[in-house]
Amino acid sequence: MLAALAPDILIGGPPCQDFSAAGERVEGERAALTRAFAMLVVVVRPTWFVMENVTLAARSQAWADARAMLVKAGYGLTETKLDASYYGVPQRRRRLFVIGRLGEQHGFLESALVAARSPEPMTIRNMLGEALGDACSFQPRVSGRRGIWTNDGPAPTTCQSSKRPIPPNYRPHAGDSVLIDAGAYYTRPYYVGRGVRTLDEPAPAVIRTTRERPRPHYLANPHPADPVPATMAAVLTQTQVSRIQGFPIEWDWSSAGSRDTDQMIANAVPAPLAEAIGRVILAREAGETIPEIPGQFGQWLRRQHGFSKAAVRNTKTRFNRARRLLSGRTFASAALETATLEATEEFAFLPKGTRSDLRKALSLYRDWQSDAKRRQTRGRATVLDIEAIAA
Repeated sequence: MLAALAPDILIGGPPCQDFSAAGERVEGERAALTRAFAMLVVVVRPTWFVMENVTLAARSQAWADARAMLVKAGYGLTETKLDASYYGVPQRRRRLFVIGRLGEQHGFLESALVAARSPEPMTIRNMLGEALGDACSFQPRVSGRRGIWTNDGPAPTTCQSSKRPIPPNYRPHAGDSVLIDAGAYYTRPYYVGRGVRTLDEPAPAVIRTTRERPRPHYLANPHPADPVPATMAAVLTQTQVSRIQGFPIEWDWSSAGSRDTDQMIANAVPAPLAEAIGRVILAREAGETIPEIPGQFGQWLRRQHGFSKAAVRNTKTRFNRARRLLSGRTFASAALETATLEATEEFAFLPKGTRSDLRKALSLYRDWQSDAKRRQTRGRATVLDIEAIAA
């Protein structure tokens, strides 16, 4: 039935419990659903697919089996671990994303995903945004002292760089007042991790118990890196945890119980991260982006062919022009790549010498990739031989 729908893209997140650091990491029936997802992709054959999981899934046998199926079916894969805090989410949440496209070379979307990153990670202060208005949050050293200072009067010197005008029509969210005033917040850590963070940090990865209050054991044995005692930090509300996971502030969770809501929030792929990946895919599908050329290509041209800096620059320019004519496609097959280039209308109207230059640039890049792959294979073989001798 799914195949009959003929989707252009198939997106899924097989269960992560068998791979998660929070579990026992024993691959069972749930891990087998990673193979099942790959089988669905192979049967349906969408142009694109996206799979999300915890980072440890990349080292699993289930993914190794699934990967082999997908590669054999003709999919080029971009396998990458993304940190949500660089994609519009105030949370250091690292997850494995595998993006596949029929007929591509492996790694075809890596540079576009890197380009979509923000220069700095998003923090809780960024999430609160103008809720801070022209005020400055300053964590007091003594419990019970003032934590929010305005620019109307004397304030700690650290506030002087935090002046921001507040829009006349803006009203802060009432639920954030405790968090803003405290300047720090508590989240239940994994095992022995840190529990308290300031507003100027991303939150740790959201789990079901993120918003629980600090337990007596933690209060008696605080993490040495906590900026303030847990008793002085704010405890996050469910709405705040939802926003940290990327849901809009007005999202309605009322149809589920509190515990189920916490679980759904924790299990979700943060919407801003998902949107960023979707935009990257749509841009490549539309031919609006092309992969970046690795710097090693230019070094190889100079070393292997004696190219001057000008010749390297010209070759890269021609290669990028060819890639644009190919709408950003990388093509696993060199013959198909050339045939597709020849079939483009714009290429047919180029001067004969220009067409030859574009073909040559593509050919040189293929030669560099083959040479790099051979050297990588020899490097692995050397390591294996040394290990065998040592054994």
